Amino acid sequence: MKLPKSILILLNRIKKLILCGPLLLSISACSSNTVENCERQTEVAINGNKFYINGKPTYKGRIWTTSYGGEYPVEGLLMNARLVQGIFDDLNPDTRGQWAYPDTRKWDPDRNTREFVDAMASWREHGLLSFALNLQGGCPYGYCPYQVWDNSFFLPDGSLREEYLNRLELILDRADELGMVVILGYFYFGQDGVRGIRRLEDEQAVIRAVDNITGWLLDKGYRNLLIEINNECSGNRYEHPILDCSRVHELIQRISSTERDGYSFYVSTSLSGGQVPTPNIVEVSDYVLLHGNGVGDPARMAEIIEEVRKMPVYNGQPIVNNEDDQPWRLPSQGWGEEGNNFVACVKNYASWGLFDFRRPNEDTEYNEGFQSIPVNWHITSERKRDFFNLLADITGSPGTPGIDLDFSKDIGKVNIQIQSENFDIKIDQVELIINNQIVSSVREGPYEFHIDNMPDSEHWVKARATYQSGKQQIIIESPYYRNPWWPYGGPSR
Repeated sequence: MKLPKSILILLNRIKKLILCGPLLLSISACSSNTVENCERQTEVAINGNKFYINGKPTYKGRIWTTSYGGEYPVEGLLMNARLVQGIFDDLNPDTRGQWAYPDTRKWDPDRNTREFVDAMASWREHGLLSFALNLQGGCPYGYCPYQVWDNSFFLPDGSLREEYLNRLELILDRADELGMVVILGYFYFGQDGVRGIRRLEDEQAVIRAVDNITGWLLDKGYRNLLIEINNECSGNRYEHPILDCSRVHELIQRISSTERDGYSFYVSTSLSGGQVPTPNIVEVSDYVLLHGNGVGDPARMAEIIEEVRKMPVYNGQPIVNNEDDQPWRLPSQGWGEEGNNFVACVKNYASWGLFDFRRPNEDTEYNEGFQSIPVNWHITSERKRDFFNLLADITGSPGTPGIDLDFSKDIGKVNIQIQSENFDIKIDQVELIINNQIVSSVREGPYEFHIDNMPDSEHWVKARATYQSGKQQIIIESPYYRNPWWPYGGPSR
Protein backbone atom coordinates (compact mmCIF):
# COMPACT_ATOMS: atom_id res chain seq x y z
CA MET A 1 0.00 0.00 0.00
CA LYS A 2 1.38 3.39 -0.99
CA LEU A 3 1.58 5.92 1.85
CA PRO A 4 -0.16 9.30 1.38
CA LYS A 5 2.17 11.92 -0.04
CA SER A 6 1.88 14.10 3.08
CA ILE A 7 3.33 11.21 5.13
CA LEU A 8 6.06 10.59 2.56
CA ILE A 9 7.00 14.28 2.67
CA LEU A 10 7.31 14.13 6.46
CA LEU A 11 9.43 10.97 6.37
CA ASN A 12 11.65 12.50 3.69
CA ARG A 13 12.14 15.64 5.79
CA ILE A 14 13.12 13.55 8.83
CA LYS A 15 15.57 11.61 6.67
CA LYS A 16 17.18 14.81 5.45
CA LEU A 17 17.50 16.13 9.00
CA ILE A 18 19.32 12.94 9.94
CA LEU A 19 21.62 13.03 6.91
CA CYS A 20 22.09 16.75 6.60
CA GLY A 21 21.90 18.12 10.15
CA PRO A 22 24.79 20.32 11.25
CA LEU A 23 26.19 17.63 13.58
CA LEU A 24 26.12 14.80 11.07
CA LEU A 25 26.75 16.42 7.70
CA SER A 26 29.80 15.16 5.86
CA ILE A 27 30.79 14.66 2.26
CA SER A 28 30.60 10.89 2.58
CA ALA A 29 27.18 10.99 4.31
CA CYS A 30 25.27 11.94 1.13
CA SER A 31 25.08 10.39 -2.29
CA SER A 32 25.40 12.79 -5.23
CA ASN A 33 21.62 13.05 -5.47
CA THR A 34 21.16 13.47 -1.74
CA VAL A 35 23.68 16.30 -1.65
CA GLU A 36 21.43 18.24 -4.01
CA ASN A 37 18.42 17.40 -1.84
CA CYS A 38 20.26 18.68 1.24
CA GLU A 39 20.92 21.98 -0.48
CA ARG A 40 17.31 22.61 -1.51
CA GLN A 41 15.51 25.30 0.46
CA THR A 42 11.84 24.96 -0.54
CA GLU A 43 9.50 22.01 -0.24
CA VAL A 44 5.81 22.10 -1.11
CA ALA A 45 3.30 19.74 0.45
CA ILE A 46 -0.45 19.24 0.39
CA ASN A 47 -2.40 18.50 3.55
CA GLY A 48 -6.12 18.19 2.94
CA ASN A 49 -7.19 21.21 0.91
CA LYS A 50 -4.21 23.36 1.94
CA PHE A 51 -0.77 23.96 0.52
CA TYR A 52 2.25 23.98 2.80
CA ILE A 53 5.73 25.35 2.17
CA ASN A 54 8.51 24.04 4.38
CA GLY A 55 6.05 22.58 6.84
CA LYS A 56 3.95 25.73 7.29
CA PRO A 57 0.65 26.57 5.60
CA THR A 58 0.97 29.27 2.95
CA TYR A 59 -0.04 32.75 4.14
CA LYS A 60 -0.17 31.39 7.69
CA GLY A 61 -2.95 32.94 9.72
CA ARG A 62 -3.97 35.33 6.95
CA ILE A 63 -7.63 36.36 6.75
CA TRP A 64 -8.56 38.86 4.06
CA THR A 65 -10.89 41.49 5.49
CA THR A 66 -12.78 43.51 2.90
CA SER A 67 -13.77 47.16 3.28
CA TYR A 68 -17.33 46.08 4.10
CA GLY A 69 -16.22 43.73 6.87
CA GLY A 70 -16.24 40.40 5.03
CA GLU A 71 -13.63 37.92 6.23
CA TYR A 72 -12.17 35.20 4.03
CA PRO A 73 -9.38 32.77 4.93
CA VAL A 74 -6.32 32.88 2.70
CA GLU A 75 -4.14 30.46 4.66
CA GLY A 76 -3.34 27.39 2.59
CA LEU A 77 -4.08 28.93 -0.82
CA LEU A 78 -1.50 29.23 -3.60
CA MET A 79 -1.81 32.49 -5.51
CA ASN A 80 -0.14 32.28 -8.88
CA ALA A 81 0.25 33.74 -12.36
CA ARG A 82 0.61 32.22 -15.81
CA LEU A 83 4.24 32.99 -16.72
CA VAL A 84 4.77 30.07 -19.07
CA GLN A 85 7.30 31.65 -21.46
CA GLY A 86 10.30 31.72 -19.11
CA ILE A 87 12.39 29.32 -21.24
CA PHE A 88 10.83 30.12 -24.63
CA ASP A 89 12.79 29.79 -27.86
CA ASP A 90 11.87 29.28 -31.50
CA LEU A 91 13.92 26.73 -33.41
CA ASN A 92 12.11 27.47 -36.68
CA PRO A 93 14.31 29.90 -38.68
CA ASP A 94 11.29 31.05 -40.68
CA THR A 95 9.44 32.37 -37.62
CA ARG A 96 12.21 33.13 -35.10
CA GLY A 97 12.68 36.72 -36.26
CA GLN A 98 9.20 37.84 -35.28
CA TRP A 99 10.10 37.62 -31.57
CA ALA A 100 12.91 40.20 -31.75
CA TYR A 101 13.28 42.62 -28.85
CA PRO A 102 12.32 46.18 -29.82
CA ASP A 103 15.59 47.67 -28.51
CA THR A 104 18.14 45.28 -30.06
CA ARG A 105 15.96 43.98 -32.91
CA LYS A 106 17.17 40.46 -32.12
CA TRP A 107 15.57 37.55 -30.31
CA ASP A 108 17.62 36.21 -27.37
CA PRO A 109 16.25 33.26 -25.33
CA ASP A 110 18.94 33.64 -22.66
CA ARG A 111 18.03 37.29 -22.14
CA ASN A 112 14.39 36.24 -21.78
CA THR A 113 15.29 33.83 -18.96
CA ARG A 114 17.68 36.27 -17.26
CA GLU A 115 15.03 38.97 -17.15
CA PHE A 116 12.48 36.47 -15.86
CA VAL A 117 14.82 35.53 -13.00
CA ASP A 118 15.51 39.21 -12.23
CA ALA A 119 11.79 39.94 -11.82
CA MET A 120 10.90 36.95 -9.62
CA ALA A 121 11.70 38.53 -6.25
CA SER A 122 9.45 41.52 -7.00
CA TRP A 123 6.53 39.17 -7.74
CA ARG A 124 7.23 37.37 -4.47
CA GLU A 125 7.08 40.67 -2.55
CA HIS A 126 3.44 41.01 -3.65
CA GLY A 127 2.53 37.58 -2.29
CA LEU A 128 2.92 35.58 -5.49
CA LEU A 129 3.99 32.22 -4.10
CA SER A 130 3.63 30.29 -7.35
CA PHE A 131 3.68 30.60 -11.11
CA ALA A 132 2.89 28.36 -14.08
CA LEU A 133 5.83 27.58 -16.35
CA ASN A 134 5.52 25.30 -19.37
CA LEU A 135 8.30 23.35 -21.05
CA GLN A 136 6.67 24.10 -24.41
CA GLY A 137 5.56 27.63 -23.54
CA GLY A 138 2.22 28.97 -24.66
CA CYS A 139 0.77 30.93 -27.55
CA PRO A 140 2.85 34.12 -27.92
CA TYR A 141 -0.27 35.97 -29.11
CA GLY A 142 -2.49 34.81 -26.28
CA TYR A 143 -4.63 32.59 -28.50
CA CYS A 144 -3.52 30.80 -31.69
CA PRO A 145 -5.39 28.53 -34.12
CA TYR A 146 -2.14 26.65 -34.76
CA GLN A 147 1.59 27.05 -34.07
CA VAL A 148 4.23 26.90 -36.78
CA TRP A 149 7.03 28.08 -34.47
CA ASP A 150 9.03 25.34 -32.77
CA ASN A 151 9.33 25.78 -29.02
CA SER A 152 9.68 22.19 -27.91
CA PHE A 153 11.73 21.23 -24.88
CA PHE A 154 11.81 17.70 -26.29
CA LEU A 155 13.55 16.11 -29.26
CA PRO A 156 11.34 13.92 -31.48
CA ASP A 157 12.32 10.75 -29.59
CA GLY A 158 11.50 12.28 -26.18
CA SER A 159 15.06 13.27 -25.28
CA LEU A 160 15.65 16.62 -23.56
CA ARG A 161 17.26 19.64 -25.19
CA GLU A 162 20.27 20.72 -23.10
CA GLU A 163 19.89 24.44 -23.78
CA TYR A 164 16.30 24.33 -22.51
CA LEU A 165 17.40 22.38 -19.43
CA ASN A 166 19.98 25.04 -18.63
CA ARG A 167 17.42 27.83 -18.76
CA LEU A 168 14.90 25.79 -16.77
CA GLU A 169 17.44 25.15 -14.04
CA LEU A 170 18.08 28.88 -13.60
CA ILE A 171 14.38 29.51 -12.95
CA LEU A 172 13.79 26.51 -10.71
CA ASP A 173 16.88 27.29 -8.64
CA ARG A 174 15.79 30.91 -8.13
CA ALA A 175 12.28 29.81 -7.19
CA ASP A 176 13.80 27.43 -4.65
CA GLU A 177 15.83 30.31 -3.16
CA LEU A 178 12.75 32.54 -2.93
CA GLY A 179 10.42 29.97 -1.40
CA MET A 180 8.27 29.84 -4.54
CA VAL A 181 6.38 26.88 -6.02
CA VAL A 182 6.47 26.24 -9.77
CA ILE A 183 3.43 24.70 -11.48
CA LEU A 184 5.46 23.02 -14.20
CA GLY A 185 3.61 22.04 -17.36
CA TYR A 186 5.19 19.43 -19.60
CA PHE A 187 3.20 19.81 -22.84
CA TYR A 188 1.35 22.55 -24.72
CA PHE A 189 -1.05 21.86 -27.57
CA GLY A 190 0.43 22.76 -30.93
CA GLN A 191 3.94 21.88 -29.80
CA ASP A 192 3.56 18.09 -29.60
CA GLY A 193 2.68 18.44 -33.28
CA VAL A 194 0.95 20.77 -35.73
CA ARG A 195 -1.41 20.06 -38.61
CA GLY A 196 -0.75 16.34 -38.49
CA ILE A 197 3.03 16.72 -38.26
CA ARG A 198 4.22 15.16 -35.02
CA ARG A 199 7.15 16.82 -33.25
CA LEU A 200 7.14 13.90 -30.83
CA GLU A 201 7.32 10.93 -33.14
CA ASP A 202 4.92 8.56 -31.39
CA GLU A 203 3.24 7.70 -28.10
CA GLN A 204 6.36 6.02 -26.77
CA ALA A 205 8.24 9.26 -27.38
CA VAL A 206 5.66 11.10 -25.25
CA ILE A 207 6.12 8.56 -22.46
CA ARG A 208 9.92 8.78 -22.75
CA ALA A 209 9.67 12.56 -22.57
CA VAL A 210 7.62 12.28 -19.36
CA ASP A 211 10.05 9.80 -17.85
CA ASN A 212 13.13 11.78 -18.87
CA ILE A 213 12.06 15.14 -17.47
CA THR A 214 10.52 13.63 -14.32
CA GLY A 215 13.73 11.70 -13.66
CA TRP A 216 15.88 14.79 -14.24
CA LEU A 217 13.78 16.88 -11.83
CA LEU A 218 13.88 14.21 -9.15
CA ASP A 219 17.62 13.69 -9.58
CA LYS A 220 18.16 17.43 -9.15
CA GLY A 221 16.33 17.24 -5.85
CA TYR A 222 13.61 19.77 -6.57
CA ARG A 223 10.80 19.72 -4.01
CA ASN A 224 9.11 22.99 -4.95
CA LEU A 225 7.20 21.69 -7.98
CA LEU A 226 3.61 20.85 -8.85
CA ILE A 227 3.39 19.02 -12.17
CA GLU A 228 0.74 19.90 -14.76
CA ILE A 229 0.90 17.20 -17.44
CA ASN A 230 -0.39 19.40 -20.21
CA ASN A 231 -2.15 22.67 -20.79
CA GLU A 232 -5.83 21.97 -21.53
CA CYS A 233 -6.19 18.35 -22.50
CA SER A 234 -9.70 19.00 -23.86
CA GLY A 235 -10.72 19.96 -27.40
CA ASN A 236 -8.85 17.27 -29.38
CA ARG A 237 -5.94 19.64 -29.87
CA TYR A 238 -3.11 17.19 -29.19
CA GLU A 239 -1.62 14.95 -31.85
CA HIS A 240 -1.16 12.10 -29.37
CA PRO A 241 -4.27 10.51 -27.79
CA ILE A 242 -2.46 9.89 -24.48
CA LEU A 243 -2.48 13.67 -23.97
CA ASP A 244 -6.27 13.90 -24.39
CA CYS A 245 -8.50 14.09 -21.32
CA SER A 246 -9.76 10.55 -21.78
CA ARG A 247 -6.27 9.09 -21.26
CA VAL A 248 -4.12 11.73 -19.59
CA HIS A 249 -4.80 10.15 -16.20
CA GLU A 250 -2.37 7.43 -17.31
CA LEU A 251 0.47 9.97 -17.28
CA ILE A 252 -0.70 11.47 -13.98
CA GLN A 253 -0.46 8.04 -12.39
CA ARG A 254 2.88 7.34 -14.07
CA ILE A 255 4.50 10.44 -12.58
CA SER A 256 2.86 9.90 -9.19
CA SER A 257 4.41 6.44 -9.01
CA THR A 258 7.91 7.65 -9.96
CA GLU A 259 9.95 8.17 -6.79
CA ARG A 260 13.36 9.09 -5.49
CA ASP A 261 14.06 8.24 -1.83
CA GLY A 262 10.34 7.83 -1.22
CA TYR A 263 9.46 11.20 -2.76
CA SER A 264 7.18 11.76 -5.75
CA PHE A 265 5.70 14.91 -7.27
CA TYR A 266 2.17 16.21 -6.88
CA VAL A 267 0.46 15.96 -10.28
CA SER A 268 -2.63 17.23 -12.09
CA THR A 269 -3.65 18.60 -15.49
CA SER A 270 -6.00 21.26 -16.86
CA LEU A 271 -8.96 21.62 -19.22
CA SER A 272 -10.19 24.55 -21.31
CA GLY A 273 -11.63 27.64 -19.68
CA GLY A 274 -14.92 27.15 -17.86
CA GLN A 275 -14.85 23.36 -18.04
CA VAL A 276 -15.24 21.14 -15.01
CA PRO A 277 -12.48 18.49 -14.89
CA THR A 278 -13.59 14.99 -15.82
CA PRO A 279 -13.92 12.31 -13.09
CA ASN A 280 -10.98 10.24 -14.36
CA ILE A 281 -8.71 13.27 -13.87
CA VAL A 282 -10.10 14.44 -10.52
CA GLU A 283 -9.89 10.95 -9.06
CA VAL A 284 -6.11 10.61 -9.58
CA SER A 285 -5.02 14.25 -9.23
CA ASP A 286 -3.26 15.53 -6.13
CA TYR A 287 -4.75 18.99 -6.71
CA VAL A 288 -7.51 20.07 -9.07
CA LEU A 289 -6.77 22.62 -11.80
CA LEU A 290 -9.36 24.98 -13.28
CA HIS A 291 -9.09 27.57 -16.04
CA GLY A 292 -11.31 30.63 -15.88
CA ASN A 293 -10.86 31.89 -19.45
CA GLY A 294 -14.20 32.96 -20.84
CA VAL A 295 -16.01 32.78 -17.49
CA GLY A 296 -17.44 36.28 -17.56
CA ASP A 297 -19.65 35.97 -14.50
CA PRO A 298 -17.82 35.53 -11.18
CA ALA A 299 -20.90 33.75 -9.87
CA ARG A 300 -20.30 31.06 -12.49
CA MET A 301 -16.71 30.74 -11.28
CA ALA A 302 -18.06 30.00 -7.81
CA GLU A 303 -20.46 27.42 -9.27
CA ILE A 304 -17.64 25.57 -11.04
CA ILE A 305 -15.69 25.31 -7.79
CA GLU A 306 -18.77 23.92 -6.02
CA GLU A 307 -19.43 21.45 -8.86
CA VAL A 308 -15.94 20.03 -8.39
CA ARG A 309 -16.47 19.63 -4.66
CA LYS A 310 -19.71 17.74 -5.23
CA MET A 311 -18.14 15.18 -7.56
CA PRO A 312 -18.23 11.66 -6.04
CA VAL A 313 -14.53 11.17 -6.85
CA TYR A 314 -13.44 14.46 -5.29
CA ASN A 315 -11.30 13.75 -2.25
CA GLY A 316 -10.84 17.19 -0.71
CA GLN A 317 -7.85 18.24 -2.82
CA PRO A 318 -6.88 21.92 -3.17
CA ILE A 319 -8.57 23.67 -6.10
CA VAL A 320 -6.37 25.97 -8.16
CA ASN A 321 -7.42 28.25 -11.01
CA ASN A 322 -4.08 28.81 -12.76
CA GLU A 323 -5.24 30.55 -15.94
CA ASP A 324 -7.76 33.38 -16.16
CA ASP A 325 -7.32 35.73 -19.09
CA GLN A 326 -9.76 38.54 -18.24
CA PRO A 327 -11.51 37.94 -14.97
CA TRP A 328 -14.18 40.55 -15.58
CA ARG A 329 -16.38 41.39 -18.53
CA LEU A 330 -18.13 44.64 -17.57
CA PRO A 331 -16.60 48.11 -17.12
CA SER A 332 -18.26 48.23 -13.71
CA GLN A 333 -16.20 45.24 -12.64
CA GLY A 334 -12.38 45.34 -12.49
CA TRP A 335 -9.87 44.69 -9.73
CA GLY A 336 -12.12 45.63 -6.81
CA GLU A 337 -13.50 43.55 -3.96
CA GLU A 338 -16.43 42.39 -6.09
CA GLY A 339 -17.05 41.44 -9.69
CA ASN A 340 -13.97 39.50 -10.70
CA ASN A 341 -12.93 35.85 -10.75
CA PHE A 342 -9.90 36.44 -8.51
CA VAL A 343 -12.10 37.59 -5.65
CA ALA A 344 -14.74 34.94 -6.44
CA CYS A 345 -12.11 32.20 -6.09
CA VAL A 346 -10.76 33.56 -2.81
CA LYS A 347 -14.25 33.86 -1.34
CA ASN A 348 -14.86 30.22 -2.26
CA TYR A 349 -11.47 29.08 -0.94
CA ALA A 350 -9.77 28.36 -4.24
CA SER A 351 -6.40 29.65 -5.46
CA TRP A 352 -6.25 31.93 -8.51
CA GLY A 353 -3.80 32.91 -11.26
CA LEU A 354 -3.73 35.68 -13.89
CA PHE A 355 -3.21 35.00 -17.60
CA ASP A 356 -2.05 38.30 -19.12
CA PHE A 357 -1.17 38.88 -22.76
CA ARG A 358 -1.15 41.78 -25.21
CA ARG A 359 -4.62 42.39 -26.58
CA PRO A 360 -5.04 43.01 -30.35
CA ASN A 361 -4.80 46.78 -29.85
CA GLU A 362 -1.61 46.33 -27.81
CA ASP A 363 0.56 44.56 -30.38
CA THR A 364 3.31 47.17 -30.17
CA GLU A 365 2.97 47.83 -26.45
CA TYR A 366 6.04 46.01 -25.13
CA ASN A 367 5.21 46.76 -21.49
CA GLU A 368 1.91 44.86 -21.63
CA GLY A 369 1.35 41.17 -21.09
CA PHE A 370 3.17 38.24 -19.49
CA GLN A 371 2.75 35.75 -22.35
CA SER A 372 3.36 37.80 -25.48
CA ILE A 373 6.87 37.39 -26.89
CA PRO A 374 9.11 39.23 -26.30
CA VAL A 375 7.98 39.59 -22.68
CA ASN A 376 8.65 42.46 -20.34
CA TRP A 377 8.69 40.45 -17.10
CA HIS A 378 8.55 43.42 -14.77
CA ILE A 379 5.42 45.11 -13.40
CA THR A 380 5.36 47.74 -16.14
CA SER A 381 1.71 48.30 -17.05
CA GLU A 382 -1.41 49.47 -15.28
CA ARG A 383 -3.05 46.05 -15.68
CA LYS A 384 -0.06 44.26 -14.15
CA ARG A 385 0.17 46.76 -11.31
CA ASP A 386 -3.56 46.52 -10.52
CA PHE A 387 -3.36 42.73 -10.29
CA PHE A 388 -0.28 42.75 -8.08
CA ASN A 389 -1.74 45.45 -5.82
CA LEU A 390 -4.89 43.39 -5.25
CA LEU A 391 -2.75 40.30 -4.68
CA ALA A 392 -0.72 42.14 -2.03
CA ASP A 393 -3.91 43.35 -0.35
CA ILE A 394 -5.46 39.87 -0.22
CA THR A 395 -2.29 38.14 1.01
CA GLY A 396 -1.10 40.88 3.35
CA SER A 397 2.19 41.33 1.49
CA PRO A 398 4.28 44.52 1.27
CA GLY A 399 4.45 44.82 -2.52
CA THR A 400 7.02 46.97 -4.30
CA PRO A 401 7.16 50.71 -5.01
CA GLY A 402 6.31 52.03 -8.43
CA ILE A 403 9.11 53.48 -10.55
CA ASP A 404 8.78 55.79 -13.54
CA LEU A 405 10.66 58.35 -15.61
CA ASP A 406 9.98 62.08 -15.87
CA PHE A 407 11.52 63.23 -19.15
CA SER A 408 12.71 66.80 -19.46
CA LYS A 409 12.28 68.77 -22.67
CA ASP A 410 16.07 68.92 -22.70
CA ILE A 411 17.31 65.96 -24.70
CA GLY A 412 19.01 63.36 -22.53
CA LYS A 413 17.79 64.76 -19.21
CA VAL A 414 15.50 62.58 -17.09
CA ASN A 415 14.43 62.29 -13.46
CA ILE A 416 13.69 58.85 -11.97
CA GLN A 417 10.70 58.86 -9.63
CA ILE A 418 10.35 56.05 -7.08
CA GLN A 419 7.12 55.98 -5.07
CA SER A 420 8.73 54.61 -1.91
CA GLU A 421 7.01 56.81 0.70
CA ASN A 422 4.99 53.91 2.12
CA PHE A 423 7.87 51.43 2.06
CA ASP A 424 10.54 50.95 4.72
CA ILE A 425 13.35 50.43 2.23
CA LYS A 426 16.64 51.98 1.20
CA ILE A 427 17.32 52.15 -2.52
CA ASP A 428 20.81 50.76 -3.17
CA GLN A 429 21.21 51.79 -6.78
CA VAL A 430 19.33 53.35 -9.68
CA GLU A 431 20.44 52.68 -13.25
CA LEU A 432 19.47 54.34 -16.52
CA ILE A 433 19.28 51.88 -19.41
CA ILE A 434 19.18 52.76 -23.10
CA ASN A 435 18.77 50.04 -25.72
CA ASN A 436 19.46 47.34 -23.11
CA GLN A 437 22.76 48.93 -22.04
CA ILE A 438 23.40 50.57 -18.66
CA VAL A 439 24.58 54.09 -19.48
CA SER A 440 24.70 55.60 -15.98
CA SER A 441 23.95 54.82 -12.34
CA VAL A 442 23.66 56.59 -8.98
CA ARG A 443 23.45 55.37 -5.39
CA GLU A 444 21.90 58.43 -3.73
CA GLY A 445 18.95 60.61 -4.63
CA PRO A 446 17.85 62.71 -6.34
CA TYR A 447 17.96 60.24 -9.20
CA GLU A 448 18.66 62.60 -12.06
CA PHE A 449 20.51 61.79 -15.24
CA HIS A 450 21.76 63.89 -18.14
CA ILE A 451 23.08 61.86 -21.05
CA ASP A 452 25.15 63.84 -23.55
CA ASN A 453 25.62 61.19 -26.23
CA MET A 454 22.15 60.03 -27.13
CA PRO A 455 21.66 57.51 -29.96
CA ASP A 456 20.95 59.24 -33.26
CA SER A 457 18.43 56.55 -34.21
CA GLU A 458 15.57 54.72 -32.52
CA HIS A 459 16.13 54.20 -28.81
CA TRP A 460 14.39 52.71 -25.79
CA VAL A 461 14.86 54.12 -22.30
CA LYS A 462 14.05 52.68 -18.86
CA ALA A 463 15.22 52.80 -15.25
CA ARG A 464 16.07 50.00 -12.86
CA ALA A 465 16.31 50.23 -9.06
CA THR A 466 17.53 47.68 -6.54
CA TYR A 467 17.03 47.35 -2.79
CA GLN A 468 17.19 44.71 -0.07
CA SER A 469 14.16 43.05 1.50
CA GLY A 470 15.37 40.67 4.18
CA LYS A 471 17.98 38.45 2.55
CA GLN A 472 16.73 39.03 -1.00
CA GLN A 473 17.68 41.69 -3.52
CA ILE A 474 14.60 43.18 -5.16
CA ILE A 475 14.83 44.56 -8.70
CA ILE A 476 12.13 46.89 -10.00
CA GLU A 477 11.97 48.49 -13.43
CA SER A 478 10.06 51.34 -15.01
CA PRO A 479 8.10 50.98 -18.22
CA TYR A 480 10.34 50.92 -21.30
CA TYR A 481 9.87 54.12 -23.31
CA ARG A 482 10.40 54.39 -27.07
CA ASN A 483 12.06 57.53 -28.47
CA PRO A 484 11.06 59.82 -25.58
CA TRP A 485 12.91 62.83 -26.95
CA TRP A 486 12.22 62.44 -30.66
CA PRO A 487 9.74 65.03 -31.99
CA TYR A 488 7.90 62.29 -33.90
CA GLY A 489 8.08 59.84 -31.03
CA GLY A 490 7.10 60.69 -27.49
CA PRO A 491 6.73 58.53 -24.42
CA SER A 492 5.35 55.09 -25.25
CA ARG A 493 4.42 52.41 -22.76
